[in-house]
Amino acid sequence: MQVSQGPLGVIGDVDVAIPMRDGVRLRANIWRPDADGQCPALLVRTPYGKGTETCPYVRHVRAGYAVVCQDIRGRYASEGTFVPFSTATRDPEDGYDSVEWLAAQPWCNGRVGTMGASYCGWTQWMAARTRPPHL
Repeated sequence: MQVSQGPLGVIGDVDVAIPMRDGVRLRANIWRPDADGQCPALLVRTPYGKGTETCPYVRHVRAGYAVVCQDIRGRYASEGTFVPFSTATRDPEDGYDSVEWLAAQPWCNGRVGTMGASYCGWTQWMAARTRPPHL
């Protein structure tokens, strides 16, 4: 579902399914500038819930970034089983797949960064270990 925050200059795609290599789909809210052209993306992978149909990152979007808030595996709207802080976690592969999927989107310029604290920081480290080419 796409939502617009009119005067804020933000377009949002809510509950977008992002496919992982094993067939699991992780859901994300994607907030991007309401403008033509491509932009870099910032990825937040969270176990805390990706939020609602209101963009919490208006400042980042107005600065020209797309912000992607993703429920990690097994949490909220995402499929799969949540396995926190374990060698059995899929966070490294899911992070890699998410970064590369974002980089391939027509609105993205191929540059993807990550952000977030606490467990969101853990997911950043796990993704960085796998060295996604577009991170």
